Order: sequence, then structure tokens, then C-alpha cells
Amino acid sequence: MQLLGVSDLVRRWCYTRQGIHGLAKRDDFPKPFGTIDGGRMKIWLLSDIVTYEKRHPEVLDERKKEHKVKGYFLTLQRAGRF
Repeated sequence: MQLLGVSDLVRRWCYTRQGIHGLAKRDDFPKPFGTIDGGRMKIWLLSDIVTYEKRHPEVLDERKKEHKVKGYFLTLQRAGRF
């Protein structure tokens, strides 16, 4: 069993620590396997993270991430929220 923390995800993905914490709040992000350091640090199963990566390839590719972010802002702009 392999476990990953936020620092591991920063190295693996094209996201900052803050970006990963934001992703972790989403409903479709894997639930943590557990916590360490008195509950301050969440850890995830590698297999859950790999499954998430398959559904969200933008976490691994900066160009796909930029494309998704641009689409998100265009959607907000069209809805009059931006």
C-alpha cells in the first residue's frame, strides 16, 4: 500500500499546495485514507489518486490545466459572474 501526502501531490502534479487543498475540497476528490501529525496532514491511497488522475488529466499536464481554467473563466464571464 502506497500513501501520498500533499507534498507528494505537489511534486506529482502541476499544482501548488494551496491548489491541492482547493481540489481536496471538491466532492469528486478522493476521500483521505487517514491523517497523521495529530490530524493536521491528510494522506491518500496512491490507487485512489491514480483513479482521480484518469478522470482529471489536467492535474498532470499544465496545458490541459490552462485550457480547463480558461474554460471555467469563460463560463463565469458568460454567466455575468466575472
